[in-house]
Amino acid sequence: MALAMLAFLGAGCGAAPAAKLGPAPPFDLRDLAGGSVSLASLKGKVVVLDFWATWCGPCIAEIPEYVAFSKKNATRGVEVVGVVCDSGEAQEIQEFVREHGITYRQLLGDEKVQDAYGGNQGFPTTFVIDGQGALRTKEVGSSPNKFERLQSTVDAALSGS
Repeated sequence: MALAMLAFLGAGCGAAPAAKLGPAPPFDLRDLAGGSVSLASLKGKVVVLDFWATWCGPCIAEIPEYVAFSKKNATRGVEVVGVVCDSGEAQEIQEFVREHGITYRQLLGDEKVQDAYGGNQGFPTTFVIDGQGALRTKEVGSSPNKFERLQSTVDAALSGS
């Protein structure tokens, strides 16, 4: 019995292949400059889509990690995109982005896209979308090792596994 239990526990220690969660819902959202960005316009890139709010403490705490993550992966075909929700007018958000040194793209979220992604279950909620538009992972909240898990998922998506 003990041997069977050890075998069972040991089987879970290896890294399982990244399961796809289905197609990412399409979106077309305004950016802070007044343009628009759609999921279709990002096709071929691995997208890290982070739903967040300017009043969310854990979201603010993650900003430096997202800036570093974006910089580290920018030349690899990875686009980090923030979807700012429930945070005021574009001008207020632009000021916040500037004050906090956010260098990755920011889009103005709406209820429709939040509902489509389930990004309204709490902030931050982060998704990785592969180059073919499939959801690879969903991370709700800010937890230890989040960015290591995101990096592993991005790496797997880039390698096609």
